[in-house]
Amino acid sequence: MTRLLEVARRVAQTDANVLLFGESGTGKGTLARYLHDASPRSAGPFVTITCATIPGELLESELFGHEKGAFTGAVDMRRGRFEQADGGTILLDGVSELAPGLQGKLLRVVQEKAFERLAGTSTIEVDARIVSSTQVDLETLVATGQFRGDLYYRLNVIRLDLPPLRERLEDLPDLADAMLREVVSRRGGEPPRLSAGALDRLAQHDWPGNLRELRNVLEAAAITQSEPEIAADALAIGQAGKPGPVAEALRGRYTLAQLEEMYIREVLRLTRGRRAEAARILGINRKTLLEKRKRYRIP
Repeated sequence: MTRLLEVARRVAQTDANVLLFGESGTGKGTLARYLHDASPRSAGPFVTITCATIPGELLESELFGHEKGAFTGAVDMRRGRFEQADGGTILLDGVSELAPGLQGKLLRVVQEKAFERLAGTSTIEVDARIVSSTQVDLETLVATGQFRGDLYYRLNVIRLDLPPLRERLEDLPDLADAMLREVVSRRGGEPPRLSAGALDRLAQHDWPGNLRELRNVLEAAAITQSEPEIAADALAIGQAGKPGPVAEALRGRYTLAQLEEMYIREVLRLTRGRRAEAARILGINRKTLLEKRKRYRIP
């Protein structure tokens, strides 16, 4: 992480497009915001659009705006996210979800810094730095024809890979302390400490939800406990009352691809990497499992 942040500090001073890669909850949005705040564009807007949560037929209007009467319900002209981000930074969260038609229109914006609103005739020029994030390996999507190669290379000028929390457990004490301080700062008072047992319990968990999951666990403990020290049994990790997988998915707004990746990783962990057994549990053949591991960059 120290190396990653050093590179991010240098990259922030440039206008190069950046591609952030990492599992859900690893902090891609936070790093994108850091790139903006540490850049010469920090006084400009920081605009985020989550590609996976907007239906395809509406995403074009969200990105590029529309003119009055462009479609049913378009009673007024509307500026899109690129116009809103002029002079600043736009984060395309989940860029892998873009439909092929939109990929072509995005390529033009990346190349020419210009576009037209939906149903518009006037060309609009925009100066916005583009930061994209994905948890799906775009190289695999390019190889299978699901993502344009020319767009991929334009977006991937600088790639920053965010490690999952399970690969940086040595950071847990500092991360937990910072998160508890943030939680308590919103209501006042002194942040609670984590007992040695609580820290051990945090270190033994795999954290499939990464930093987002850690924050939820610590916030729940800080809210429900009144003691100055949080004990291990106060951490709602793997307890009977934990929400089911569907409830967790809805709460985290996970996409189907995110759920598939997390499930494959968990099955491989439980089978200790035995791929034939993992494929049997998943109900797929070993070749399909290999393809999915490549897509999600699973070792």
